[in-house]
Amino acid sequence: MARDRRRGALAASLLIVLGLCSTGAASHASAGPLPGGATVPTGPGAMPSGYRPVLTSPGPLRAGPGATPAGPAVERTGTASALTNPAANQAPPLLGYSTGQCAIGAKGTVCPSPCHPTGAFGYNASAACTALYLKSIDAAQLSEKRRPFVLPNDYGLLSATRQMFVLVNLERISRGVPPLAGLSPYLSAEATDAARQGGDPTFQQSYGAVRVWAPPGGGLYAFGGAWAGDSVNAAAAVFGWFYDDGWGGRGGTWNGACTGPTAQGCWGHRDELLGEWAGTGCTDCVAGAGYAGPARGNWQESYTFLLVRPVDYPTPLVFSWDKDVVPHLPPGWERAIAPEA
Repeated sequence: MARDRRRGALAASLLIVLGLCSTGAASHASAGPLPGGATVPTGPGAMPSGYRPVLTSPGPLRAGPGATPAGPAVERTGTASALTNPAANQAPPLLGYSTGQCAIGAKGTVCPSPCHPTGAFGYNASAACTALYLKSIDAAQLSEKRRPFVLPNDYGLLSATRQMFVLVNLERISRGVPPLAGLSPYLSAEATDAARQGGDPTFQQSYGAVRVWAPPGGGLYAFGGAWAGDSVNAAAAVFGWFYDDGWGGRGGTWNGACTGPTAQGCWGHRDELLGEWAGTGCTDCVAGAGYAGPARGNWQESYTFLLVRPVDYPTPLVFSWDKDVVPHLPPGWERAIAPEA
């Protein structure tokens, strides 16, 4: 017996197709005491057999003239190649969202999937399940002529939110985009609430002490976000946002905003997380990450990621790229590299 985790749902912000024995993963897009033991940085710069995520993102928000101060002089337009999207989706690993052919014996149900070894769906950040998705991420990277990832040596000890942060930054670095400086306790509080609600982070002009930058003459706020539902772990959510975010045909598209082959919402999660609105040259952008399981809407897992360029920097961080990740990476992965030809 094999089971697949793609489930059906239809709403304004997401589209999932019903499959036999399957569930679908979905994706979208005031100052006080600092939660989570925040510190202020000094340098520059969170089953059954088948399981496909659903994705959504909040989209661009426009500010009027004089909405926020000009803030520090940070370039907001990076290389065009950073936002060059693939011609087609990459398929996630089959055994990441499917149990495979299971057998029932004296010791119970045994399945070949490293993510669903007992036939039950649920969060699984084991080394074997993570390696399955990392292999698919690396294959997708190579298809775009980019180098495979190297994870920090303590990746398996990190929470889901911090694993998301690491993976999003590796995606950014591999495309020549500066890494996000760290996880803000204020942004992570919003992202966690959104994850519990099973939806996109809500845009605010300020998240606690963090004010969102916008051009003083009017324009788009330097903001981006994404949500994924029913991804087995952080690597699965990030794979969906970056490699399975385009048009996959009717019944095979997991990005709710990608309503056709040329729809503007296709690859929206990927573009926002790479800095479409916050700037692909932003060196002081910060993030928030949230995870909940279960979450409202009958999601077994719910992941939310939020990034902004703050008006004021440095800003308090609970997890820093420079201090908490770079020491665990080999040389060469800590800063943005020029995209390969």
